[in-house]
Amino acid sequence: MRRTLLGAFAAPLAGLLVGAGLSTPAAAQAPLRIMPLGDSITVGVGSPGRNGYRIDLQRRLRDAGLAVDFVGSHRDGTAGDGDHEGVGGWTIDQIAAQVDQRLAESAPDVVLLHAGTNNITRSEDPVAVAGKLSGLIDRVRLGAPRAHIYVAKIIGTSVASEEPANRAYNALIPSVVAAKDAMVHLVDQSTVAGLDIYDRHHPNEFGYRKMSYTWYQALRAAQYPELWSAGDPFRARQAYLCHARNQAVRDCRWWYLRKVSTAGGATTVERWQTRRWTTETFREWQPGRYEHRGRARTWVPGRYVTKKRQVAHWSSV
Repeated sequence: MRRTLLGAFAAPLAGLLVGAGLSTPAAAQAPLRIMPLGDSITVGVGSPGRNGYRIDLQRRLRDAGLAVDFVGSHRDGTAGDGDHEGVGGWTIDQIAAQVDQRLAESAPDVVLLHAGTNNITRSEDPVAVAGKLSGLIDRVRLGAPRAHIYVAKIIGTSVASEEPANRAYNALIPSVVAAKDAMVHLVDQSTVAGLDIYDRHHPNEFGYRKMSYTWYQALRAAQYPELWSAGDPFRARQAYLCHARNQAVRDCRWWYLRKVSTAGGATTVERWQTRRWTTETFREWQPGRYEHRGRARTWVPGRYVTKKRQVAHWSSV
């Protein structure tokens, strides 16, 4: 959350309490200041209320007993601490141009960096983008010398023409991180893909839950091994997923992880599927019958008639 005037009185007050022999639990465990840094994926575009991964990550950390304060100059979301440092459409270049001031204002203990998607969508060379990412990490380190920096391999895309560059960029990120100091950590968010994507580039709510879990696991591994692991969305066998069909239409439905026979039928694999309805045309026999019209009785011969009906089936798309 943003700093308030209360912070100006906190240090003198703590000194008075210590001098009087009184304990200060809040001072003993100052909230961990976390800055989500990036673009529209950091904002939370694609999730209801733009809560993104932030609200679920806050819940996980607080439920595990860790006091946290999300920081940044922007606020989005319908609940919890909505502060972040994400701007929709921004490239690494634009983030780097503003990051010095934002770090000075927010003084984060942890930076969660997911950046480069908009460089890739602009058809920039993945090697050049990785170089820009390296420079951005250096700027973050300069502005936050004691912060842990978590650098993400970016999420997948539903734009087929962008997939090769997306994969190439992600393949370069581990070496970028490995060249930095021990407080820079690699986080693999590239497993958020496929049905986890709401539109072309943003996760749906389920995808953001996966991002939250992955950030949480990275924090556990690097800084807080005592935190428990719970609520793994990667082990879910059903999920309510939303996907944007176009700018006006959202398709939201339950999906299930089902065992499906392969083409030859010899083996089965697990795939995410949903129930969809299709219109089926069929022919139905109508037997002959007498029709009565006044005193006259007319024989109508049997015949086939064409009808339509809605049929449910399992679909992977």
